[in-house]
Amino acid sequence: MRKLGFIVEMKDCRDAKDLRRWVDLAEQQRIDGLELLFNSKCGVDFSLDKIKPAFENTPVEPAACGLWWLNTISPDPEERASVRRTMLEFLDMVQAIGCKMAFFNAGEYAPGDTDKNIAEFRKEYLYYKGIADQKGIKLACYMGHGGNFINSREILDRLVREVPEFNIKFDPVGIMRNMKDDPYEIMRRHADRIAHFHAKDIFRYGDDGWEMEPVVGMGQLNFNVMLGMLWNVGYDGYIVIEPHGPIWAEPENRWKAIVLAKRHLEPLMLR
Repeated sequence: MRKLGFIVEMKDCRDAKDLRRWVDLAEQQRIDGLELLFNSKCGVDFSLDKIKPAFENTPVEPAACGLWWLNTISPDPEERASVRRTMLEFLDMVQAIGCKMAFFNAGEYAPGDTDKNIAEFRKEYLYYKGIADQKGIKLACYMGHGGNFINSREILDRLVREVPEFNIKFDPVGIMRNMKDDPYEIMRRHADRIAHFHAKDIFRYGDDGWEMEPVVGMGQLNFNVMLGMLWNVGYDGYIVIEPHGPIWAEPENRWKAIVLAKRHLEPLMLR
């Protein structure tokens, strides 16, 4: 079963009623699930009384939970210990709400030192994976964002070889912006390692760096090709719509981006 979802920024949800409004939108639009995204820069609240009631008496499910802007491989022992406490609370919450997918930042131990970064990442990733496996949760990681050592094709290729348990949270626009690479090429190499997929679009024009972030299906990315590449390797996870940018990420416009993107993506889904 391949399912469709969209992101909810938990920093914008004060209580279960706020979250329930997005659940109701998903149910009205016959969208399968919500991804709950926690931003540690804004403070995180994993309170179950804020999350669980929002999913009661509805077919909509928690599609995934993301936690970003944590340096999981910080060289500072105190920061590393603090991050571990937050990560364990996060995974406990993911399990408690019945979610099966969680992703987080790979972090950075020593800028520019791939050997040390991979060595430290392997230890932390396998530690968290052991816990997640016991809870029935699949793990994946961001690539390319700030404070993240996986910022080039070469590093990703090496990481996949050296940490075969590693899974990717894939964002095609993030590949273009943060890794300065071609998302189709990254998918050609590693589609079988993608465990979670964000649908986000972009349009670039001219030689002066001009770009915009339109609704999915209104930019230059070919989602028919990307989803075809996923289906070709047996991907069975969520396709999650990510309203982004100065227009569509705004709270009053997010629902419009979700509805329009769903119209574009739904014919490409394998049900």
